[in-house]
Amino acid sequence: MGTLGVIEQPATISGLMPRPLEPPVLDPRQPKAVLGWTMRQLRRVAKVSGARIAKEFGCSPSHISRVEHGTSKPSRELVQFYEEAFEADGMLLSLFEVVEHAAEQGRRRSGGHRPRLVHAEPGDASTFVGDTIPHGTRLAPGEWFEKEWQVRNSGKVPWIGRQLERQGPLTGPGLITSERYVPIPDTKPGKVAAIRAKLRAPSYDCSSIAYFKMVRELEGGVMALCFPGDYQLGLDVLVRVECE
Repeated sequence: MGTLGVIEQPATISGLMPRPLEPPVLDPRQPKAVLGWTMRQLRRVAKVSGARIAKEFGCSPSHISRVEHGTSKPSRELVQFYEEAFEADGMLLSLFEVVEHAAEQGRRRSGGHRPRLVHAEPGDASTFVGDTIPHGTRLAPGEWFEKEWQVRNSGKVPWIGRQLERQGPLTGPGLITSERYVPIPDTKPGKVAAIRAKLRAPSYDCSSIAYFKMVRELEGGVMALCFPGDYQLGLDVLVRVECE
């Protein structure tokens, strides 16, 4: 593995590398695509070629390309390399934890069997309206906060007994802490649901992101995604933790 110091990064006013604060919606069936996208954006912002990062890390450029396009899962060592080279402040590691837990979460959702592809109910639809705690909000280490999302039931199916499900681990070093499920108020078509989650910031300086998806309980207690495939309702919270 090469040394990180070889990668020279352009200076910024703050002294830190700029980085994307608006990752794409996370599809729980393909979380490594979001991780790869974020890794690629960080590298591009730093104006470092894939060939150079491959040489510094000690792998092939084709492997870097597969990882950044979401077709290969990166190792923890490669994610840590990007973290340090591009000053991601923990964001990549929090995304990596979602990738690590995706398979187990899919098995748990399907009752221990291979996950079934559950389609949205005919006429079911959602529209994001707004939220609190904007991306990049600065919090103190370990600070408790409440995130609220406003989501309109823009379809024809009443939402009854639905919940948001946290994607990935519920807590850990550098991760936002939450419950597995967040209740969604029963919502008639055309109405807006205010969904509130009690969360806790990581305990040390870093950036961290957490993802949630709407689920409903099927017969037998299996939790199924309400908007897989073409229907996207991916809600996230991204915070920056700083000591005073």
